[in-house]
Amino acid sequence: MIGISQRCGRWSGVLTALMLLAAAGSQAQSQPYPSKPIRIIVPFGPGGSGDIMARTFAQYLEGQTKQSVVIENKPGANGIIGTELAKNATPDGYTLVLSTNSTHAANVSLYKKLPYDPIKDFENIGSFGTLGSVAVVPPGSPINSIAALVNTAKANPGKVFYGHYNSASLMAAELFRVKTGAPMTGVSYKTIANAITDLIGGQIQVLFLEYASGASHIDGGKLTALGVTGAQRHRTWTTVPTIAESYPGFELTAFLALSAPAKTPPEILDALNGWLNRALTDPTVKARLDQLGMTSRAMTRDEMRRNVQQEIDRWVTYTKAAGIEPQ
Repeated sequence: MIGISQRCGRWSGVLTALMLLAAAGSQAQSQPYPSKPIRIIVPFGPGGSGDIMARTFAQYLEGQTKQSVVIENKPGANGIIGTELAKNATPDGYTLVLSTNSTHAANVSLYKKLPYDPIKDFENIGSFGTLGSVAVVPPGSPINSIAALVNTAKANPGKVFYGHYNSASLMAAELFRVKTGAPMTGVSYKTIANAITDLIGGQIQVLFLEYASGASHIDGGKLTALGVTGAQRHRTWTTVPTIAESYPGFELTAFLALSAPAKTPPEILDALNGWLNRALTDPTVKARLDQLGMTSRAMTRDEMRRNVQQEIDRWVTYTKAAGIEPQ
């Protein structure tokens, strides 16, 4: 028979092992966040406004946390592929997603079976800001104004094509079509780069780019701006009219934000919200925001959650006005 002392010794060993494991787990949990690299999924291709904003914030966050912040582009299905990937990630603060009016607002109206809920499946951390879009054509195009675009489309029904690669580029063109009566036809693209290539190559005639995406192409003379979708003229392109100057009431803006999978610990979300809001006042980040024509406002997490719901409701109105049926 095993003696009492032997059995006690064995139990003592088991208890010691359990205590050591508990202590190790407690120590791991107590490590300050972040203690390893952070991944930000951008559900669109490189070069778009979301990609530019995510990379700008990643550089700021690296400076604040001394940890690497990796950008992972996962384009496809109007942002659904990358956003669903983020939804299914471990909710530990090490996988975040660049959320937009496409992924967290318009897609609710554009798709019958969206594989995620922008409110229930995500913690919406904060907003980088809002921005409009600009209608662009290649240099030398005979379409050299908003009026010329409308007249050309009406004179050639079904033969003027616009490209779209996310909800902002689609909805801006569709609202323009409805508001002006210009019978344009849409062509879908997986990435902004493919759309711009076809625009320059003449396969499509016009493209609505978010300010951030269009800035380098317009400023570099690679594309010509016809009009902007914001309520006011862009602060850099002061000679480019708003579309509302020709068609009163026309206005469309988009938003860029940061989200995390649902059930991410609140203390981590609060830390990320703080870094994001402070980034908006950082001179380097702010200069970039200004350059891209973005309007920013710091938000609490509660404010951001309400803002997402308001955007969902707003895009319902947009899609109904454009007569778009969900896919």
